[in-house]
Amino acid sequence: MISALKVKQVKNCTTPTARALVLIDLGNGDVKALGKMNGTDKFVRCRFPSHVATAPTANSDCLAVLTADGLQPYLVGKSAATIACTRTGQSADGKVKNARLLLFHALRQMFGTTEDIHADAIFTSPSVKSYGPAIVSQIIGRHPVEVPADAEVIGSKPQRFAIHIHSATPQLEGYQAFAAVRSKLKGESAYLIDIGNRTVLVTQVSASGRILNRRPFDECGVYGIADRIVSRESLAAQLKTPSPQQVINYLLDQKHGSEISEQIAGDLSASLAEALAFIGGDSAPRFILGGGAKLPGIEQVVGGKALKHPQWANLEALAEVSAELLKGVR
Repeated sequence: MISALKVKQVKNCTTPTARALVLIDLGNGDVKALGKMNGTDKFVRCRFPSHVATAPTANSDCLAVLTADGLQPYLVGKSAATIACTRTGQSADGKVKNARLLLFHALRQMFGTTEDIHADAIFTSPSVKSYGPAIVSQIIGRHPVEVPADAEVIGSKPQRFAIHIHSATPQLEGYQAFAAVRSKLKGESAYLIDIGNRTVLVTQVSASGRILNRRPFDECGVYGIADRIVSRESLAAQLKTPSPQQVINYLLDQKHGSEISEQIAGDLSASLAEALAFIGGDSAPRFILGGGAKLPGIEQVVGGKALKHPQWANLEALAEVSAELLKGVR
């Protein structure tokens, strides 16, 4: 099977003292990453479904990583979604279990597989205290990696290299995006409502950027909303016996008018009821980010405004402060 992956967006010339920087959002739905070489200002980006699967047969789409049983080939991203796989959002600890392979897949797409990759990583986490150390333990250090030979390509040989993660820094999800709204505030606080695939994170931030209050709401994100839509048959006129993922694709990959917004308004309100009750009657501005910011009618239900590029807002803000975050590391 010839690899369908688009890899190596930039020339890899990393060394232990001239390391690349990768910023990664280990999303439950999609993984987003920004990467750049040492000494450059330009970031390249990649995005793929947050899926991991044990490969039934080894080929050049796989990444083989070291396990207790030796090198084990895995499929990550789009190719994993077509077979029985581990969707990151299936469990509360999915980000921890899949972190290593999701990061390696992102690095492969951005920097290729012909040379060792040396990098510092900054990753987002719903809770630095609860998830940060566990994810760091998965990704820090030197990792032998192999891209298996392709049986259908004459002369194909496995590619062996190592990924060196010299530092791994956790940052809160749904908070750094405050930089995108700071100028719109007039001495008042604001709510950042990050609607992810699994979790909704509500963060109240002061005008100066200090976190005043923060709470996660599990299993009421985009996938939970889609599951509710399936159960209530809210889109029966448009989709016949759909899966939650088909509902997500339908709602997010197309533009919809008021008719669809009205059909799913009840599902949005019910799924987000606890998060909205947490905000209560506070009249502070509300800003929506994450994949759920693109759901039809979400601004009306939440009473807020979706950020520009809502799925990339956190990483783009992190890119602006990454040098400060890495002071003392490099």
